[in-house]
Amino acid sequence: MSHNKVLTYTNTFVIFLCFLIISLFSSCKKKPSAGFGGSTTLQLTAKHHSVIIDSVTFYVKFNTLDAVSNLSEYNYSVKTNNGTVTISELKDGEYYIYAVGWDPSIGNEVNGGIPYKISGETNKSLIVAVTEKH
Repeated sequence: MSHNKVLTYTNTFVIFLCFLIISLFSSCKKKPSAGFGGSTTLQLTAKHHSVIIDSVTFYVKFNTLDAVSNLSEYNYSVKTNNGTVTISELKDGEYYIYAVGWDPSIGNEVNGGIPYKISGETNKSLIVAVTEKH
């Protein structure tokens, strides 16, 4: 094999390798990882037909906009007896917020959830609409 062909193959391989490295670094855009350690504060309130449900537990799942099937799969939970909770120091990312409570006006358990994406916010109030379990 001649010296020129070896140089041509080497140059082609180096160019291909550079292109591959550039492509890998430029196409990888990491999704924000939700969870604690950020600067966002969420104030959550559960409502059933516009009435605040005072006895409620909020469940939060990090890195998803979808509900999960089992309460043990949520990353965080907090119970309140006044209908509103504040969760501080959340990072940007995707969250699913689920609430389970008791509505004394109908004598029944209520539940519901919402997906939420934090992106550069500092304070946000969210209403989690709940309805009767069927």
